[in-house]
Amino acid sequence: MKLSLSLILSLVLSFFLFGAAPTHAATVITLSDISHRNANGVFIDNILSEEILPKGRLGKLLFERPSGVKIWVIDMALVEEIADLADGYTYIDSDGNEASGEPVVVADIWLNTLRSATRNATVIALPYGNPSVTFLKRSAPGELEIYRTLGEERLAAFLGRPVSRYDVDGVSDREPKQTTARLYTSLRKSVRVTNSIVTSSEVETVRLRLAQLLNPSLDAERSLELNRSFATFVTKMNQRIRISGGNYTITSAQYQLPVTVINEFDQQVTLDLRVWTSNSRVIVGKIPRITVAASSQLQIEVPLEVIASGDTTLNLQLQTPNGKELGLVKKIPLRLAVISPLTTWFTTGLALILLLTAVMQSWRRVKRRRAHG
Repeated sequence: MKLSLSLILSLVLSFFLFGAAPTHAATVITLSDISHRNANGVFIDNILSEEILPKGRLGKLLFERPSGVKIWVIDMALVEEIADLADGYTYIDSDGNEASGEPVVVADIWLNTLRSATRNATVIALPYGNPSVTFLKRSAPGELEIYRTLGEERLAAFLGRPVSRYDVDGVSDREPKQTTARLYTSLRKSVRVTNSIVTSSEVETVRLRLAQLLNPSLDAERSLELNRSFATFVTKMNQRIRISGGNYTITSAQYQLPVTVINEFDQQVTLDLRVWTSNSRVIVGKIPRITVAASSQLQIEVPLEVIASGDTTLNLQLQTPNGKELGLVKKIPLRLAVISPLTTWFTTGLALILLLTAVMQSWRRVKRRRAHG
């Protein structure tokens, strides 16, 4: 008899809340784990390759599975990490350096066995990374929807068949610590801004993998390690679109300041540039919208009108077309060595007065000489 989706989800919920399904119900097998890779996709331990062995935790679930009707609850993030082992991978060696590993044969066997075992069974996709659903429902429901949708789509593509979405309300799972929750929120917002103008798989993958920071099974040590890795990765990723500037001395009242915008992503980006100064010595003109080609840089000219000499700082902030700030503010110091029009007029007028005075004195001397001659 075919089980209804609501009954299936109820069985799964019973499994999560009470540790096992009732003996008269279909067997539920859950395949999920914490992440064993850092933000760069490099393996930080060898645990996963051991867990998928026939006598390992994940190996037993698959190779020693009981007979009967099965309900498989699967996290696609785990499947992708095992697929990484099967293709050849990068890991951190005992000296702390990155090294290349040979393809793990049992990983390929595990993946093929999973496809075969689930062919005629009910398959339910966990939200990608198996994050805390309780936390995400309250703090980032939009991201939870992404994790659910992509977890389902990627798992269906891997198995070559439709799967169901794990969408049970009221699941009570452990929430992340406040430090992790705050970091996740900050990184999520930052990556979303970048993803609004860069839709490459690299950016979308790191946005998706942020879910793994919220996996309730993470211990304190692994959580801290992953938090640091993703914080560093996202910071470097955002710096791939940046402004290059220098120090300038401006000697004319009207000046086109050259500014270089660098784009290191493999697709073009469209941006706005907001510019303001630290004081009123300079007026900044209008800057048109910028489009920077993939893996290139573009020099633009910022129109400046100098009002008075002295020092000022030009602040430059890249923004997405919908007004979201991208990256940090770039500060460019300016030395203004410009004689204002008022000063020029005053100086010219004074020079003319001095010249006329000298001419008058000369004329008087000549006139006196003629009178006495």
